[in-house]
Amino acid sequence: MSNSLWWRRLLWATVGLTFIVIVLGAYVRLSHAGLGCPDWPGCYGHVTWPQNEHEIARANLAFPQRAVEGHKAGKEMVHRFFAGTLGLLVLLLAGFASARARIARLALVLSVVMAISAIVFMRFGFAEWALAWAVLASPFQHSGIRSLEFT
Repeated sequence: MSNSLWWRRLLWATVGLTFIVIVLGAYVRLSHAGLGCPDWPGCYGHVTWPQNEHEIARANLAFPQRAVEGHKAGKEMVHRFFAGTLGLLVLLLAGFASARARIARLALVLSVVMAISAIVFMRFGFAEWALAWAVLASPFQHSGIRSLEFT
């Protein structure tokens, strides 16, 4: 498989996964499961979420301020898994783009668009979106964006 075909397929897979992450994020938010896990990157100290009775009891002792709600924690963690995979794909794309000189301009354009979008989202009260965009823009820091600061 040629590099350009691999590149295009990876780009389209990333676009598709981005759409899935956005839809899952909306579902998690609308089902009030956005705070289903009190810690990060795990959930109640687990890689997934506590599902057995003894895991739930241990999690309730470790996090007394937040009782385990399995249905919410599960939704939150599925979203986190998809978003983490998306982050890895973006890092892979950034590495591939920086290896190819002529595509470096694409990385710069994407960085600027993501930074402006993050600022606009933050300005209008969509902090979760702004954070997501800032995380997506971070692999492109070599193209001129050093930090995103919001006040």
